[in-house]
Amino acid sequence: MKKLNLYTVMKKISILMFAFIALLCFNACVEDEEPTFVVQNEQSEGPLVVSASSNVTLTKDTADNLGFTLVWEDAGYNVNTPISYSIEAAAAGTDFASPTEVAVTTDRFYSWTIGELNGLALTLELEPDNEASMELRVVSSLGTNGGAAIVSNSIALTVTPYSTVVPQKDLFLVGSATAPGWNNGDQAGQHPNTALVRDPNNENLFKFTGWFLGGGDNAFKLLETPGFWQPQWGDDGGSITSSDILGGDPGVLSVAADGYYEITVDIENFTFEANSFDASASASYATIGIIGDSTPNGWDSDTDMTQSTFNEHLWYIIDITLTDGEMKFRHSDDWPGNWGADTAISGQATTDGNPPNIPVTAGTYDIWFSDLDGRFIFIPKG
Repeated sequence: MKKLNLYTVMKKISILMFAFIALLCFNACVEDEEPTFVVQNEQSEGPLVVSASSNVTLTKDTADNLGFTLVWEDAGYNVNTPISYSIEAAAAGTDFASPTEVAVTTDRFYSWTIGELNGLALTLELEPDNEASMELRVVSSLGTNGGAAIVSNSIALTVTPYSTVVPQKDLFLVGSATAPGWNNGDQAGQHPNTALVRDPNNENLFKFTGWFLGGGDNAFKLLETPGFWQPQWGDDGGSITSSDILGGDPGVLSVAADGYYEITVDIENFTFEANSFDASASASYATIGIIGDSTPNGWDSDTDMTQSTFNEHLWYIIDITLTDGEMKFRHSDDWPGNWGADTAISGQATTDGNPPNIPVTAGTYDIWFSDLDGRFIFIPKG
């Protein structure tokens, strides 16, 4: 046997190690690249949607229920590799000119809840409360770059979308503890239903600071629309609720004794608070009006508000027509006695420094203002 010297052995080992490392690098590079498939279209077929066209009933009350499941058969390609499916939707009659991609999956089915279907219908700009159709299809592809895409047949879903916009609520006082008593809806009379002030940053939070009668049978409730007893808000075992939620009239609310109170109502979290308010140091005014380029008299003079005979710190105007512009509340028909704020429709005006003008959008309103805390609200009419 021929003996190898040490140098020859080491040289062969080095060659083998170099070849091994080169092979590893080559494999790593190949694995990092997207696989390349040679797809023969004549040997491939797209996915087949097997779900039938349907009419699906959409209601808010069933938003969490299963609404519809789209099912399709596998696409068939002439190569054996995982297939990705994109679900697309479009308004009927648009021929998928600008489809909305709903989801991408490797499954052969996709489900929507009623609420999700409704949201998809609104995304496709189908009008709420009008029956219309959307079309669904599946696009199959290979790899992660959407290669060799083949489109399925399409089916139609007929739906009537519901609006997801919750109308902004107003709340008004009624009851023997308040100015109008149990007289409901006489807004042109001596004691119209007083409006609570909605927080400009939280449409579900309301406050009002004013005079209440307490004790005995004195009580009150809250109405959403003066002149209508439903929906009404009231007590529900220590929390507050509405007749719409309860399915019947809630109980009455009350305070312990006559006096000024700040009441806070949260119709999202169903809470009610009534805290005594010390008005002993609060100024009393003979007149308070509105002034500004949005008001009938512009910046030249005040349009006087009506002072409540039940609560000397409560002021209101019924059916005032305003134009686009700005305004302030002003007492004594003179400067500098004014309140201003930077929020429209509702807020808490201040007299500090030179307060901002309140922005106004043209319209006809009832306006309520309390000089105890500066809170105000505009109630749009019609």
